[in-house]
Amino acid sequence: MKKLLIALLLVCSAANAEKWGETRNGLGGKILLLMTTCDAKTDGRVAISTNPAGTNISGCWFYFSDMVHIVWTDGTVSSYDASVFAVKESK
Repeated sequence: MKKLLIALLLVCSAANAEKWGETRNGLGGKILLLMTTCDAKTDGRVAISTNPAGTNISGCWFYFSDMVHIVWTDGTVSSYDASVFAVKESK
């Protein structure tokens, strides 16, 4: 299931509808895994953590060893089991 989520995100990124991974964070907001690349130097993709108070943080996410790893712009690293993310799709 974990690998299926990441595979769906990567394979479906070429489709017309936008797809992303989404889960709740500890602040009552969301963590969004986008398919947009962070930069040309890495294979990382954009991650955004939202906060209902209005302060968001971004980073780059990577899939490795059945885990989603996010390197945030403040230098911290978070790791999550891939199964906590649901695939969402724009209509």
